[in-house]
Amino acid sequence: MIKIAVCDDDDKIILDIKSKISEFMNKTSYKAEIHAFSCAEALLKSEELYDIVFLDIQMGSMTGMEAAKRIRQAGSDCFLIFVTVLKEYVYDAFSVEASDYLLKPLNDQRFQSTMARVFHAVVNKKTSVLTIQTGSWCKSIRFADILYCEAINRKIFVHTKQEIIDYYFRINELEKQLEPDFFCCHRSYLVNLQAVCGYENGLAKLVNGENIPVSRLRWQAFMDAMLNYMKKGDR
Repeated sequence: MIKIAVCDDDDKIILDIKSKISEFMNKTSYKAEIHAFSCAEALLKSEELYDIVFLDIQMGSMTGMEAAKRIRQAGSDCFLIFVTVLKEYVYDAFSVEASDYLLKPLNDQRFQSTMARVFHAVVNKKTSVLTIQTGSWCKSIRFADILYCEAINRKIFVHTKQEIIDYYFRINELEKQLEPDFFCCHRSYLVNLQAVCGYENGLAKLVNGENIPVSRLRWQAFMDAMLNYMKKGDR
């Protein structure tokens, strides 16, 4: 079940978005649960974990852009889609990693295209996991939750958004288990390109404030991998 939030202070827009989502659902095998909110404050008070959030930008005392920033600050990696009449905020959408920026009135073809792309990404995110198994326990971690993996001696330390998990394994074998968006930037590090927000002086800067080394032999390949990752996200 994919959980969707629609936040707009115009009831007609909420109904229009819900109608378009239902139209998309009827053509696919996906199942979704849709919750509607008339203001950003109500959305932020919700304890539900949403996969997709539709946000208007101009709303009451709190804008949709400010709500998006708070959603990201809370650690959510949901797919944000802005629905607005304001073209001038399109560049600000990049700062909160928005998946799309749709202008009102909504174009049916553009909306359906966005839904197909985002739903596919949501399903992939839910099913892409790293399964760690030892003699006494087993745990599955979503790829999207992993920041980077570090090899120290014979152990792998998996740094996630919530915790650090260590187990005995080889980093070259781990690399085969991870998806293409992970890059071996150093012989002891595998980084999730989704978690990288910059590069400076031989260090990859991560969204959680940490820095990890990029070897001199791999920095060009790392930059190429980052460029390809960003291009893929623009499709």
